Amino acid sequence: MKNFFFLLISFITFCFFSSISYSNEKIVFINFEYVINNSDHGKLIFLDLKKIRDANIKKLKVKEKKLKDKDKDIKTKKNIISKDDMNKQIKSLNANIKEFQDLKRSMEKDLDNIRSKKMDNFMSQINPLLEKYMDENSIDIMLDTKNMLIGKKTINKSGEILKLVNKNIK
Repeated sequence: MKNFFFLLISFITFCFFSSISYSNEKIVFINFEYVINNSDHGKLIFLDLKKIRDANIKKLKVKEKKLKDKDKDIKTKKNIISKDDMNKQIKSLNANIKEFQDLKRSMEKDLDNIRSKKMDNFMSQINPLLEKYMDENSIDIMLDTKNMLIGKKTINKSGEILKLVNKNIK
């Protein structure tokens, strides 16, 4: 009986003195990739990058065709020309192939640098907008959907952020 009475007193004490925890932080999330891909400025960046990539591909295809033609020419002359001339033409072809590969790597690196610069510039324009939005709406934490498992759809502010970006960044 003493044990029962002790347990009852302990349980009642625990119930009265335990407090319910409520979070006061306002948390929202945005799909940042969606905002970047669907914003007007983001679309312009991707369009510019696509134009550069297409121009690079066009230049590379022309050079590749010339290399293939030169290779075919060497193969057709294989039995006609001397071994020394053949070796010179093969060395020249190999040098041209190496030059082509270097050009391709250089174009890819340049495109990556351009993409990086444009996206860094765009991000530097978006960050103050996000900070201002957070201050105006008393938001404590803003998460990207990549880093979140699940949440209420009402706290997804991607559409509002997209409108804000389109309105303020030209």
